[in-house]
Amino acid sequence: MTAAAVVLVLLLLILAFGLVNYWGALRVEKAQQAWFRERLPPGVSLEDFLKDAPYTFRPLVNSRGYGIIDRRSGEEVGRAKTPEEAQAWIVLQTLAERGASLEA
Repeated sequence: MTAAAVVLVLLLLILAFGLVNYWGALRVEKAQQAWFRERLPPGVSLEDFLKDAPYTFRPLVNSRGYGIIDRRSGEEVGRAKTPEEAQAWIVLQTLAERGASLEA
């Protein structure tokens, strides 16, 4: 096998793994969006829901991850590894609080 053939095979393998990774990321993103659509009230976008939620998140200083902040008190109430995990926490917690306040 010549050097050119080896390089060509390596490039094709890199391309194939890149495509598999890209398609996997698209599947994960679609699944996340479907999860949010199932839980959010009809007609409410994730961005609007998060804007009105009593919680927000921001990157942690000197660390990987995100702190979840209660806007009412300014205290950190949780941590997440990714922005999507922080968003999911905020959605679930806000919906639980709204459900509890509606029942009371």
